Amino acid sequence: MTDYEKRSVSSTDRDEKLGDNIVSSKAGTNIGAPDVQDDALVNRARFKIDAFVLPLCIILYFLSFLDRSNVGNAKVAGFTTDIKLTNWQYSVGLTTFYVSYIVVDIPSNLVTRKLGPNRHLPTLVFLWGIITICQGAVKNYGGFVTIRFMLGGLSPGLVLYLSSFYRREDMQLRMSLLYCATSLAAAFSGLLAAAIQQMDGIAGRRGWQWIFYLEGGATMILAIIIFFIMPASPLDFFWLNDAEKAAYGNALKLSWYEENAGPINIRQAFRAFKDPQAIFLTVITFTNGCMLAGLGYFSGPVIKSLGYSNTKTQLLTVPPFAVAAFVSISVAILSDKYHQRGYAAASASVCAVIGYAIFLTSTSKHVLYGSIFLQVIGVYATAPAIAAWITNNTWPHYKRGTMLAIGFMTTSTGSILSTWLFNDPPHYHKGTSINLALACAMCVCPIVARTYYDYQNRRKAEIRASGQYEDTEESRRLLGDAHPSFIYAL
Repeated sequence: MTDYEKRSVSSTDRDEKLGDNIVSSKAGTNIGAPDVQDDALVNRARFKIDAFVLPLCIILYFLSFLDRSNVGNAKVAGFTTDIKLTNWQYSVGLTTFYVSYIVVDIPSNLVTRKLGPNRHLPTLVFLWGIITICQGAVKNYGGFVTIRFMLGGLSPGLVLYLSSFYRREDMQLRMSLLYCATSLAAAFSGLLAAAIQQMDGIAGRRGWQWIFYLEGGATMILAIIIFFIMPASPLDFFWLNDAEKAAYGNALKLSWYEENAGPINIRQAFRAFKDPQAIFLTVITFTNGCMLAGLGYFSGPVIKSLGYSNTKTQLLTVPPFAVAAFVSISVAILSDKYHQRGYAAASASVCAVIGYAIFLTSTSKHVLYGSIFLQVIGVYATAPAIAAWITNNTWPHYKRGTMLAIGFMTTSTGSILSTWLFNDPPHYHKGTSINLALACAMCVCPIVARTYYDYQNRRKAEIRASGQYEDTEESRRLLGDAHPSFIYAL
């Protein structure tokens, strides 16, 4: 029995029989889609989704990232001093956020489709807004840890939601635009915090409290609006007419889209843990998560250690993230055009390696600040490539949702590590050294993953060339991405 057949074996006799015959049956016809697509209708439908659905997701992700990372801006504005937090206690508070993230990621992803992503995701963000406001009332270490633990669970759900709206080859650009929300949130957070902290003393509140109050309140209002206008799926999108829905639905089916994933399938979910690709993808997400969180939480303190005032520090955090957003989109456009996820991730990672190496060896304030640009560009341009890669190469729905959750769980695990690395100012030698090593690993792993996918594609090509496999909806659902017709993205 081949590896593909072994992957198909289930606990029922019927599934075992089908799995044993997958590669020995006569090849059937392609399922579920006509041979010719109406490109004009497909492009028009995709444009409408880009113009409406994608911005809603970007806004939700922007708000969630703003609310979880504004604690770094609050720290610069005196938050930790006022409630008498030590560096160790601050790191513990940051860590608890990621613990809750790890706990809820898989369950949240599995129930997203059941509850309706258009209801589930805005509700999560609304709750985040409430919790962010509560953070402004924190008086001590215990309150800080409790509030931080209550945040979590949105990111993989948004990626899973978008994967149901786009073909596999269209994903990285949209992931990049989504992830730009994080870099733009980091940039905007600095600008916003520089302005809000000037409210210090108004109504007897400190500047850092106003950061939490105003940003949390804005999150709640926007989440309520999005709750009522967000579509559940492409076929439920009010802006698409019947012809566009039909054409776009057929295009999605050709790209292994599931209109109805059925009830929660635990067997599909467990397949993600047994899949070899989980190993190297999670290594990449771990390394990227550590650096991503480190830059999000500590870029402000690191820049301040170069000798700048509080307000100037807030402003100087903006340019690196703004440039990273532009580069990330450029890399994504090239990756989608040439269908190269692995090379895109590896190439972007090289920038991070150079940036950390310069920061570790230079003593010039201006050079050190310039190296932060390379760090942010490398880390932020890699993240959407990996997210797109996971959605491209895992199927069906519940396996994809679980694999995404695993990826974000390991990202959170890396983020936990990052909260303990930058506690040796002013040079931050420990954190920079470890991130340099992680950036090197992030360069190598995408090449290893690409080699694995290329090998699997060549094996599948041999099976397809033999004509001895079954290409039906039932066989596809049974084998998932191990089916010979499923081509891994490189």
